[in-house]
Amino acid sequence: MSLYDLETGGAACPIFPKKGPRAVILCDGPPPPPGVLEYWLGGADLFVCTDAAGHPYDELPVPPQIVIGDFDALAGRVLDGRAGPKFLRVDEQETTDSEKALLYLLDQGFTEAVLVGAVGWRLDHTLYNTMLLERFAGRMRLAIAGLRADGVRLAPGQTVSWSLDLGTNFSLLPLRGQSRGVTIDGAKYPLLDGDLGPDGVGGISNRVTYDPLLIRAGDGPLLVLVDREPAGQHRAFEE
Repeated sequence: MSLYDLETGGAACPIFPKKGPRAVILCDGPPPPPGVLEYWLGGADLFVCTDAAGHPYDELPVPPQIVIGDFDALAGRVLDGRAGPKFLRVDEQETTDSEKALLYLLDQGFTEAVLVGAVGWRLDHTLYNTMLLERFAGRMRLAIAGLRADGVRLAPGQTVSWSLDLGTNFSLLPLRGQSRGVTIDGAKYPLLDGDLGPDGVGGISNRVTYDPLLIRAGDGPLLVLVDREPAGQHRAFEE
């Protein structure tokens, strides 16, 4: 049984609980597995699609309130005055559609967002969307939802204690090169004031062995990726 409760939704996510006004952004990448978008929409205050993401919208759990982007992919598929979402066209090309959505949300007073459909297909888009967690650090709390795992950023020196199912896989990746002084407790591969990065140990494919899992970031920010369900139980979000 996963601690990611489909009924309570993403607002109660163990690694990214809701703390303020939250939006869910559906990006124009591979559509998420069934259940993932519905899960994160639980408790969200606004649903945003970028460009052609989610179109046609009647196939989504709920229609988006906002569609934003330069509309290079959506061009010709939406009629002016059509009832439904509010369409916000931003023509400048110095930001991606995902960034456009985040900047709009900041202007509207949102303090956190979840990026869904932001990974896959193009490696450059996947890596750049992941970097948005660091790019917007200090301005907005962000999570990124993948196929089977979700990612959050830990600030330098931040400590978290998460109650996760035993057997849950997780990985740690430094967001700025080397991160020194990282501690992991309650895992198959514990670490005490160790270094992660090119000159340190790898933080890939660890596993929860004790409740709670404790992680303390070192002198650099970390990307923490946590499976939604224990190994071998990837069914609830895919059916």
